[in-house]
Amino acid sequence: MKSENAQQQNEAWNSERCSPYGQYQIQTYMQHPVPSESMSSSPNSETDVEYGQPSSSSSSSLTLPGLTGPIQLWQFLLELLMTESTNSCIAWTGDGWEFKLNDPDEVARKWGIRKNKPKMNYEKLSRGLRYYYDKNIIHKTPGKRYVYRFVCDLTSVLQMSAEQIRRKVEVKRELDQ
Repeated sequence: MKSENAQQQNEAWNSERCSPYGQYQIQTYMQHPVPSESMSSSPNSETDVEYGQPSSSSSSSLTLPGLTGPIQLWQFLLELLMTESTNSCIAWTGDGWEFKLNDPDEVARKWGIRKNKPKMNYEKLSRGLRYYYDKNIIHKTPGKRYVYRFVCDLTSVLQMSAEQIRRKVEVKRELDQ
């Protein structure tokens, strides 16, 4: 049984795990995003999968609460997962915050459209995903191809559990049919 102090320390550590830039918790970041730095030396590089403005031709999308500024890859993936029409290319596995890229090339294509990077592919997108491993936002699920897990505390940010989100998406899909 954990002591109350140990439990508080664990909760504090867990809330910091979602920090995309170390000092900013995810909820604060979503309310007041920090200007991003490019992952490459060239601001227009095709490998710059994290940053930039969405193209004016990008399709309408679900907006995460309090989000302003350029969208990050993890936010885009969460947006796709919360949109019922994308289950063919990305879907929840049913195990907490774990998800699978059913069609990684299609996910990369959509990310490229969103970021106005027509040469985006899964190799470049996966480089962006690996960036999140050290930031404790997303981790790769060992032994499973194209399966990842949000390891940060999204329940606090979204005020919904992964199961509640899956049910909400499922109900919306059924109503649309």
